[in-house]
Amino acid sequence: MPDAGGGASGASLPDESSETADESPEEGQGKPKEVKLVVAPPRRFAAARRNIGAFVRYGDTAVLARGIGHYSRTGMGGAAAATSRMRASTSAGVGLVSFLQAARDGTDARVASWVQDLLARNPSSDDVADSIVQALAPPGGSADEESLRDSMALAISELILLQPDIELLHMSDTDTWTLLQLFLGHEVCNRLEFDVGQFFESSRLDPELGVKRELEMRDFVKNEVGVQLGALREKMPNPTKQQLDALVQDAVRMTFEVYEGVL
Repeated sequence: MPDAGGGASGASLPDESSETADESPEEGQGKPKEVKLVVAPPRRFAAARRNIGAFVRYGDTAVLARGIGHYSRTGMGGAAAATSRMRASTSAGVGLVSFLQAARDGTDARVASWVQDLLARNPSSDDVADSIVQALAPPGGSADEESLRDSMALAISELILLQPDIELLHMSDTDTWTLLQLFLGHEVCNRLEFDVGQFFESSRLDPELGVKRELEMRDFVKNEVGVQLGALREKMPNPTKQQLDALVQDAVRMTFEVYEGVL
């Protein structure tokens, strides 16, 4: 299986009331490890829940933007912290782009071998899509790992809908950036739903309206992620993998900053 450079971190999820951060003892002094307690604000997601709940009821994206801004600023402690929380997502996004570029250009022997084995089976486009997801985000069981699989599969499916004739193993750089935008947008929304609540599955909500609102939220976030990625790509159109890693983190952070800016 090719190494995508991504994957879930496996880190434990933050508690609603408190989080802990370990401080390593100074080298050579044999001091016991000290634990610094970081107390989260009480009801830290309350404002985010209130605003996102209002969006679900009424469909006002300005209210949704405020909800995401409250999630980032108060719930997560700021855009930088929210981005750090999504480190598995940004790493997987970089891995996805790097893998598809290597598959197209034949620059990685392991990826090239994987492509040859796949093509030998005369796969359909759906088979190729499934194989990419399986290679980059194999089943792991954790919430982060399942989110990555879901977001990657959704992003590829949406790209195929946008461009039915696209060849996933011969994608242009523009197409890989579009795929990255879709993937990151879904990951931000998955994180929101995981941390803030399953608003779209409430028994008090009409199922059709729930589906409609969730799609609206995801389109709203994907569009903003695309704006930030586009601006960064103009400054650095052909980043190295290391530069792309920093760029993707910047795009997520700037997206959260935009939403914080409406508060």
